[in-house]
Amino acid sequence: MSSYKTGMRRRANRYIAWIVWGAAAFFYFFELFVRVMPGTMLQRMQAHYEVSSVTFGVASGIYYYIYAPMQIFAGILLDRLGGRHVMLPASIIVALGCACILLPWNSIGLFAMSRLLTGFGSAFGFIGVMYLATVWFHSERLSFVSGLTTAIGFLGAILALEWIPHLANSYSWQNCWLGASIFGILAFIILYICIPPTPIWERERQKAHFEEFAPSHAFTGFLTVIRNKQTWLLGIIGGILYMPTTVFGDLWGKDYVETVYYLSPEESGLVVSMIYWGWLIGAPFWGYFSDRTGQKRSLLFLSTLGASVLLFILIAWSNMPIPSLKACLFLIGFISAPQVICFVLGMERNAANAKASAIATVNMLIMLVGGILQPVVGWILDYLCDKESALHYHCASDFEWALSVMPIATLIGFFLVFGLHRESKRKARRIK
Repeated sequence: MSSYKTGMRRRANRYIAWIVWGAAAFFYFFELFVRVMPGTMLQRMQAHYEVSSVTFGVASGIYYYIYAPMQIFAGILLDRLGGRHVMLPASIIVALGCACILLPWNSIGLFAMSRLLTGFGSAFGFIGVMYLATVWFHSERLSFVSGLTTAIGFLGAILALEWIPHLANSYSWQNCWLGASIFGILAFIILYICIPPTPIWERERQKAHFEEFAPSHAFTGFLTVIRNKQTWLLGIIGGILYMPTTVFGDLWGKDYVETVYYLSPEESGLVVSMIYWGWLIGAPFWGYFSDRTGQKRSLLFLSTLGASVLLFILIAWSNMPIPSLKACLFLIGFISAPQVICFVLGMERNAANAKASAIATVNMLIMLVGGILQPVVGWILDYLCDKESALHYHCASDFEWALSVMPIATLIGFFLVFGLHRESKRKARRIK
């Protein structure tokens, strides 16, 4: 009877684990949906606020400026307070960020405030899902759950690219943000219903954590990680590999495809979404391949060089057939996906008691790279155009010059990989 009850309890915990993960993953799905929304209605919003490309790029990039440093605080808060007490307020903050853009003031500052709030709340998305996974799942399932979470998140970005242009045409871009805020309230309700109070085994771990580390020492692990040069290299390399997604997929890509290939907003959204499809398939594939072969540094060499070549083809061959354009963007996402290895290397290149801080710091640097390069592209676009045209549209050559930042950056990333320490051959054989 005792073994029967134990088996039933484990089975019940397994069901609870998937319910908890599903609720948290829905919030992560919503977070990526909101992240890419400005890029799907860029021309409408830029014309509405009557601002230059660099101004709009900076306002949109505020999402990353707050998202990146909040990674550190998100890890500390989740470790100390648990998932329910952190993710519920985070979902409300994202919903408020979507709603505040509807206030009756025609100001780019209002859009900047919206991105600040959505970036702040979204910082708890992926880390929150993975924290809850460590609480409710066995350790041998975490890699699978991580890959599944990434896939769910990129589905959110794909659906935003495909749905929002249609909705903006049928209704208005303001109504799209209203719908997103309602979506955020739904995410809060799901989290409230599905995430239970912190279980006893996690409360015991939190108690031990408080006893071992005083509040004044909460940043000790972070300071150790941030002093490690390998952490900086991995964060910058990871940010460069993620850059085609943040710069092209999230913001400028849709406008580029509309301008260069004369496609409708709906068609361009479908084309740009191919980057996310490449990531969706490539991330679990390269993660599995890396685990099987023990190769990480060499995969980053392949990824940065391959992405640089493909991005150069994308910019240089501006009249390629649409099927070839879709294939090129899919391959860019697929070949960039070994970026996920940077998180594993971040843990390996730092102390064992600072793994969470290593992941958070690498992720912070990755998002900062995207936040910096988004307005850089906007600044180049404004520099190439006169002030009148910079408020609304740019010609194809302007985009080609501005987006040449991407192949140049990935080529720089290739040379930065030389600074990473080599894996030990003994370890590679053991993984095989």
